[in-house]
Amino acid sequence: MDYIPRLAKNSDKDHVLNFCERTFSWGDYIHEVWDSWIDEGNLIVIDQNEIPISTTHAAFYPNEKMIWIEGIRVKENFRKNGIAQKMISYLEEKAKSKNYEISRMLIASENKPSLSLAKKLDYKILSKWNYFSLESKSIDEETNITSDSCIDSISLDEKNSHFIDSWRWIPLTTKRLKKLNSEKKIFCQKDNKKINALGIITESKSFENTIILELVSKTNSEKMITFTQNFAYQKNYSKVRILTELESLPLIDNLENKFPFYLMEKKL
Repeated sequence: MDYIPRLAKNSDKDHVLNFCERTFSWGDYIHEVWDSWIDEGNLIVIDQNEIPISTTHAAFYPNEKMIWIEGIRVKENFRKNGIAQKMISYLEEKAKSKNYEISRMLIASENKPSLSLAKKLDYKILSKWNYFSLESKSIDEETNITSDSCIDSISLDEKNSHFIDSWRWIPLTTKRLKKLNSEKKIFCQKDNKKINALGIITESKSFENTIILELVSKTNSEKMITFTQNFAYQKNYSKVRILTELESLPLIDNLENKFPFYLMEKKL
């Protein structure tokens, strides 16, 4: 059968969510992001008898010449028919037509079939990340964490420098760095003018009630994490999601180590 992708519609939602309930051992997140992805555009599905049997979404970043592919889902009894590959190739061709240079995606380390497909399509592992979850919390304590003069501690010369925006790893250009700094999203802890902890805190545009902390530095990371808990509480967010290349974090009440995953990239 010739599977042809099309743009998703609001009426597709219930059909898609029905086969996205138990994608992973912990469930799925498509129900959280569907509406925002519809609004953003480039959410596609493939039909069988006019009923969606797969979906995926793409975000386009023209300044970075990058496409981000996310939420690849295929209904269980239609897998191993090349449907996921068809959707990915469709979005890659769309990116190539705009002269984009790279495609990126995330794949959980436990997802062996998706890792195998990505490698078949010439995606390479850039880095391995860990995901921790925590609830927001009012914490009344003094900290020396600030958003002032932290920018100098971030080097754009580092391999794969980037920032995370709603679970999308975006190349960190000078323009992006200045924007993050002006929006006071870069935080650091200073002791005698020396930076001992560094994090980028953003409010997720897609995930419900979520603050994301990209934890860069391990030194004094406990203070950065509890600061983020309080920051999220003050802004009325209930969830804190910590994304880091660090293998372990300090023991903090209710901090859950979720699962590791890989950042994948392909040159278009």
